[in-house]
Amino acid sequence: MPLLSLAHVTMHFGGPVLLDDVSLDVEPGRKIGVVGANGVGKSTMLNLLAGLSEPVSGTVVRARGVRVAHQAQELACPPGSTVFAEMRRVFGEAHARDARLRDLEARIADALDPAERTRLLAEYEALAHRHEAEGGYDVDRRIEAVLSSLGLPEEAWHRPLEVFSGGERNVIGLARVLLAEPDVMLLDEPSNHLDMDGVEWFVDLVRRTPSAVVMVSHNRHLLDVAAEEIWEVARGGVTVWTGNYGDWQRQKAEALALQERQWKAQQRLIRRIEFQARRLKDMASAYDDPGQAKRAKAMLARIERLDKVERPESEARAFAASLGGGARAGRIALTVKDFSYAYGDRPLFDRANLEIEYGERVCLVGPNGSGKSTLLRELLEHGSWENETLRLGRSVVVGEYRQLHEDALDRRKTLLEWTQEATGLGKTDASGLLHRFLFSHEDLDRTVGTLSGGEKSRLQLARLAHRKVNLLLLDEPTNHLDLQACEQLEDMLEDYEGTLLVVSHDRWFLDRLVNRVVEVEDRRLVSHRATFAEWWAQKSASRRARRKGALELRSQKGAAEAARADGEAEREARKARARDARRMQSELRTLEGRIARAEDRVRAADRALEAHFADGGDHVRGRALSDDAATARAEVERLWADWAARAEALEAVGGAPGEDA
Repeated sequence: MPLLSLAHVTMHFGGPVLLDDVSLDVEPGRKIGVVGANGVGKSTMLNLLAGLSEPVSGTVVRARGVRVAHQAQELACPPGSTVFAEMRRVFGEAHARDARLRDLEARIADALDPAERTRLLAEYEALAHRHEAEGGYDVDRRIEAVLSSLGLPEEAWHRPLEVFSGGERNVIGLARVLLAEPDVMLLDEPSNHLDMDGVEWFVDLVRRTPSAVVMVSHNRHLLDVAAEEIWEVARGGVTVWTGNYGDWQRQKAEALALQERQWKAQQRLIRRIEFQARRLKDMASAYDDPGQAKRAKAMLARIERLDKVERPESEARAFAASLGGGARAGRIALTVKDFSYAYGDRPLFDRANLEIEYGERVCLVGPNGSGKSTLLRELLEHGSWENETLRLGRSVVVGEYRQLHEDALDRRKTLLEWTQEATGLGKTDASGLLHRFLFSHEDLDRTVGTLSGGEKSRLQLARLAHRKVNLLLLDEPTNHLDLQACEQLEDMLEDYEGTLLVVSHDRWFLDRLVNRVVEVEDRRLVSHRATFAEWWAQKSASRRARRKGALELRSQKGAAEAARADGEAEREARKARARDARRMQSELRTLEGRIARAEDRVRAADRALEAHFADGGDHVRGRALSDDAATARAEVERLWADWAARAEALEAVGGAPGEDA
């Protein structure tokens, strides 16, 4: 049974129809890649499946109780929100239950009516059992485990999200999805901003997860190794192809070739019929023969009855623009000399050095958060001929493409307004520039904020094409671009005559363009005079050699080395036990407070009972007071039993009630 379904769904936003009578099923455990040109409705389809949008017509069907997690292209969080706070938002129900439990505790303590207290106690006990069964007491521990497994250090957990790089934010978004433990993951460009190792981690995640995965992606490597099914979105429809990216390419090529042959054969048939019909019409006219005219009419009607084969579409429109290299003067394009930089107390560079000559094509690589985007930003904002640390060539004109669109674009302006402001062009010339980058006349009055990620990328490229720059700083330029647009950008950059410094994790892109690799390593810039493919092969071989050497060293060192490793594992286990002990100590202190309040209620009930009999009260009132006292004692006994069980669990992890863990 499908977990999610679109049934005859049609969707638009007042403009062109994005999805027209589309029906699709997401089966349990299925790994689905979604491809298509920018702006055709891929993200819209994910929003429909996630329940974030409602279709114009048709229905979105969810299986009963299905859990769905959605990750958008760019992580949106409240200003100032920390990583840990964002993860805790996943557990809204658990926090609501915890707040209700605290409220019930206060109300039980204040309740005077025995029946009301009994009702509150019953609700409290049922809610507490549910809270424990659903892991409500382990929320923080689960968050810590996921963030640690994703490689995010503990000291970063309470930093505001604004300080993280695009790749780190993407990992944080994925962590939020994993914590939700969904049946279906809906992921929009999940590999964007991930470094090479991060992409490999994500591939392994997709392969191993029991969840169904629907991912919009233009990462050819990811689609080839992780997808089992391809959904191609085009012209309002969705075509389902079985297999991975390579299978889709082959099947589509075969289908288009077959369609081309069928179309040509049908066109030949139509031409023959039309030729025969014309001859019959000519004969009918020459010999005044109504029978021949009737036969001609019947033949033309046969053409109308044919099930027409559509002509296969030619290749998608290409960018009708190039990137001018500007004038060249001098050998050196830029020099980085003794560059140091820290973000707060987090050092990124320490006396780093680099020299790039005019015409070189350099990629900057390194782990996410190592400072690649920071270096590009510092070059853009502070690089000049006069700056001895970040010196640009005397005649260098810099053009830039930013990884995060919100840093480069004003979402409130229309496309035309933003382009005129960014380029200084008049209305006619700005419109022509946007048209060359595939924006229609109807798009000109759209606000930048309504554009898809790929359309925003094209808008940034349009600005670059206008300027005559001879040094291009590109930060993840292929993120959000569709496959056809990636190839067109690669063609543009191959013809570009200036200097290129690019940060990218797209292997195909780098293999085609780069002739030098600069690696951020130990806060320095290490240069490798090699193509990206050569550098990656060397790095992979070095990693394998290190792993092999480590295994051999472990074997040689024998028991002593194994004991050291076991000691490290034991230290980690002790840390885990200490975290569990701290949590249990907190729970015990909460229980002790509740026990103290319950014992106060027992003493109050006993005093009331004694006073009643001392005053010679009636037996009905006496029984009620006796029941109150019995109820209070039962609650104390239950709480002490709970305390004893938790104290035993605490002792099992090496702690003891009442001592700091």
